[in-house]
Amino acid sequence: MESTQHIVTSLISSARVDRLAIVLFGLAIYLVRTYYYHGLNKIPGPFIASITSLWKWNAVRREEMHTISAELHDKFGPLVRIGPNHISASSAEAINVVHRARNGFLKPKYLGTDLHNIFSTQDAEYHGALKRTMGSLYTTTAVMPLEFHLDDCTKLFLTKMNELIGSRKSAPVDLAGWLQYYTFDSLGMINFSQKLGFLEAGVDLDGICHYDHDQMLYFATWGQIASTERVWSNVKDYLFSKKENPLFHFVVKIIKERQENPTDSTDMLSSFLALHNAAPEKFTARDLLAAAYINVVTAHDVVAITLRGAVYWLARHPEVQKKLQKEIIDMAEAGKLSNPSQYSEITTMSYVLAVTNETLRYHPSTGIIFERVCPKGGVTLHGQYIPENTHIGVNAWVINRDKSIFGEDADTFRPERWIESEPAAVTKMKMNLFTFGAGARHCIGRNLAMMQLTKIIVELYRNYDIMLAQPEKEWKVSGGWLTRQSDMPMIIGKRGSLLGA
Repeated sequence: MESTQHIVTSLISSARVDRLAIVLFGLAIYLVRTYYYHGLNKIPGPFIASITSLWKWNAVRREEMHTISAELHDKFGPLVRIGPNHISASSAEAINVVHRARNGFLKPKYLGTDLHNIFSTQDAEYHGALKRTMGSLYTTTAVMPLEFHLDDCTKLFLTKMNELIGSRKSAPVDLAGWLQYYTFDSLGMINFSQKLGFLEAGVDLDGICHYDHDQMLYFATWGQIASTERVWSNVKDYLFSKKENPLFHFVVKIIKERQENPTDSTDMLSSFLALHNAAPEKFTARDLLAAAYINVVTAHDVVAITLRGAVYWLARHPEVQKKLQKEIIDMAEAGKLSNPSQYSEITTMSYVLAVTNETLRYHPSTGIIFERVCPKGGVTLHGQYIPENTHIGVNAWVINRDKSIFGEDADTFRPERWIESEPAAVTKMKMNLFTFGAGARHCIGRNLAMMQLTKIIVELYRNYDIMLAQPEKEWKVSGGWLTRQSDMPMIIGKRGSLLGA
């Protein structure tokens, strides 16, 4: 009896070992196949990234993807394997091949994009048609009539700063928050002729800023392992109550009110409604809602991140701040600058534009690659064949500091490069500045963003000196989809009070 029991026990143990061996053998085959997938093993990168997407998931989760990517490209060169089927590229050649190509590099499917829009769509024909329909609304000529909305928000912003300073020489201020509030309210005015109320309240109303940051970080993190996210999303929705999106509901409410009570307001919504009414089959109600929402939810971060970057690096380089102020004051004293300044005047101010371009270069608003899918037949890039269906894209954080494009001091914040460099070098820098993307998918709102950025920069430094409250402390940068900054306490004072005349 004991012998029989011993035999049975041995057989069971043996079966368990066999099953474990089969599992381990299958896992080994999977890992080897993944590592050598379509020859991508020839492209250098972290070993763990070559066998699992959890590597990039973790890098984004830790909000360090922007700095890690820069370190990897410094070590390995213009092509780095960051996932089993993902390549990060960084070169002017890569921008031309991947992002300016006309041979079918499509966007992959993103998470949370049920609202089909010009940013998220994979359909090249739909994107092209929608861009042709909407594109005329985003030219410099088209956005100029909206400028008075920015003036209204700038005046309120300055009033709030003056209230904070009061009768004192200077005052501590959370400019990271206030610049976010300004951006949201100014976009509310441009799009709907209505502020969202951030500037007046001086707080994050309804937690919109916090909610938006959490959402974008979620998309960035879980987008690295999309198949797993689909499972987690179902579990999450079952276990936890779904948070409402206050900004989306605000946009829906505004559109409904405008349709029920039409106005002659000069804003983007009026233009969108005119497009929809004229050709509802080309610009549907869904397109209208998507355009109005995306105009606020994506644009505000690009502008706010760049404005934070400007005030932070100008505070880190007070000599640059004083040089900027001199150009502004000289223009004003010569009677060439209105109060508030007008964009047509600002476009003649070389140093203001140089500071803006340098900030866009030095601190781009995205920290992960602009993903595209290799077309049928694959491509050859930097002598390396990359097969079809490989996800590849350029990382703005890396390419914007490429020394072969921006000079040997590309790791230094130096606006003068945009003025003192040879014309051919400036053209090369402008061509490869990747903050707004490139090719057919470049940011459609670039002209509007430049007007927003430069106008508030001029008024800030016409009126104030801005310093770091804790210059020994580095700010915090979230290195996910967006490189949003925090922990940057500032001191603001009337111009000449902190830096001298």
